Amino acid sequence: MRTLIVCLFLLVSIQSFAQKWANHQVFWGRLILSDTINSRLRWEMFIQKRTQNDYAGDANVFHSDQFDSYWFWLNYSVNKNLRVSISPFGYFKSYVLNVQPGDADLAPVKEWRWCARVEQGTNGKYLNFANRWTAEYRYRDLKNNDDWQPNWRLRYMMRFDKPVKGLLSDSKPVTFTISNEIFLQAGKSVHGNPNIFDQNRLYGGAAYEILKNVKLSVGYIYGFQERVSGKDFDHINYYWVVLTFDNLISQFRHQKNIFGKS
Repeated sequence: MRTLIVCLFLLVSIQSFAQKWANHQVFWGRLILSDTINSRLRWEMFIQKRTQNDYAGDANVFHSDQFDSYWFWLNYSVNKNLRVSISPFGYFKSYVLNVQPGDADLAPVKEWRWCARVEQGTNGKYLNFANRWTAEYRYRDLKNNDDWQPNWRLRYMMRFDKPVKGLLSDSKPVTFTISNEIFLQAGKSVHGNPNIFDQNRLYGGAAYEILKNVKLSVGYIYGFQERVSGKDFDHINYYWVVLTFDNLISQFRHQKNIFGKS
């Protein structure tokens, strides 16, 4: 057993010397519009924008585009602990993470995406815990030549939430969150790649309802991503800001009119 451990350690060490690392600074903004359809069904629209610095050491995270997307979701609550979601469509444009001069001038990869997701949560005495499984079918024009390539990506997230009252309000808590999500992929567009690992994201942040039905979330994500070669890796510092408008339309439906009828 000791011999096996030593051999594995040496193998990992040899591989690490052959790997190339690039560091990136990325701002990730997300606007969420959502509302209820009925007591169990909700819709959500994610409008997302990511920008990045141009080179290692560049402190301007707004220098270049990195990602744009429009992503629609339907969420069905099976019970208070289980939610099933589908995304009938999502449109994305992904720009390469800048490493070499001129990378910022490269055309983005266009993508259509269809997804299914299951989230199971448990509220504990001190912490709330959730598991989330996501399957994505991605259809991408990888070389911008109208040769669209399909692949599957599987994602698993583990998340812990801690609501704390009394920090900003006695009635509304600040919810602190830590999570980790791993991405694995397979399919035609990644066939022949060194392995199925895609990336990993570790998150820490907090959320607070700043106004009725308006929530602000801020946080930090450390991302670790493998490139096609299997020897080139990206280390990504994401600075995360999310603004959520909940009950977007329904909050106005049941207000009483001037005659006292609802």
